[in-house]
Amino acid sequence: MRITDESIRSAMKVTERAPERVNFRLFTEFQAYRPRRSKLTYAAAMGLPAAAILLGAGLYTAHNTGYFKDVKNGFGTVTGVTYENATDEISIKAVRKSEQIELTVQILEPYINKMPYEDSEQLKIGKCTFILKGKSTDFSTDEISEVENGKAVFLLDIADADSICITELISRKKADQDLTIYGNWEIPIE
Repeated sequence: MRITDESIRSAMKVTERAPERVNFRLFTEFQAYRPRRSKLTYAAAMGLPAAAILLGAGLYTAHNTGYFKDVKNGFGTVTGVTYENATDEISIKAVRKSEQIELTVQILEPYINKMPYEDSEQLKIGKCTFILKGKSTDFSTDEISEVENGKAVFLLDIADADSICITELISRKKADQDLTIYGNWEIPIE
């Protein structure tokens, strides 16, 4: 039997006496000749978009450097700005010197001449925690250091500490609002 458009229409035709009865013999023969998709086709259809999403997310996070974020009050008005995710743009080293710890904050090379670092005249340590034998203690300092060639040096009066965790630096420029720079620097003391 040859399948044509007319034979398909007649297979789908419903009789007047029993509207629920359909001639399924021709309809099932048509289904048998329909081309089937392989499991590989379905796997590719599901796998390619998923791979593209994962690859795109990986590329985004690999090149995701710091970014500016607005600070808003309760009414939604922008009252300031912060700089987020600066961990990979700044290097911090700590060295023990008798009763003090010398922190060297170095802005890494490709970022020195880019915002927000190109305008930094002074740096201050915002939130800082020092860790001694597994116990952490918050520490604050009012010391401000001048930035020269992307480098600032701090002397902290901490006698005993194994490592220091800094999550906030504050950049200052004359006649400008302070810029809070957020990151996550965990520094072992040498």
